[in-house]
Amino acid sequence: MGMLKRMKDMRDMVEAAPGMVAHAARRTVTITGMRQIGMMNFDLLVEFDLTVLPDGLPPYPATTQQCVSQMQIGKLQPGLTLQASVDPSNPAAIWLDLESVR
Repeated sequence: MGMLKRMKDMRDMVEAAPGMVAHAARRTVTITGMRQIGMMNFDLLVEFDLTVLPDGLPPYPATTQQCVSQMQIGKLQPGLTLQASVDPSNPAAIWLDLESVR
């Protein structure tokens, strides 16, 4: 049952993401850990452990789940830095910009 709830939560997050990104703050994040926790269609559902680097504030740890295509997964690994959208009213709501991998 836990897996089905996570899948529903992920679907809800994906549906909310376009609205969240519109008013979200851009932040730099570093991947500190990642693990596949499921699949949605042919994409991998990955849980990311992150360090968020907000401007002028101390870094903080966060965890988020996001779908990753099988084409993108090979580019992602702990230690990579990328951009993310973070909801200013909920710093735990994070959407990774997987195209910004450095």
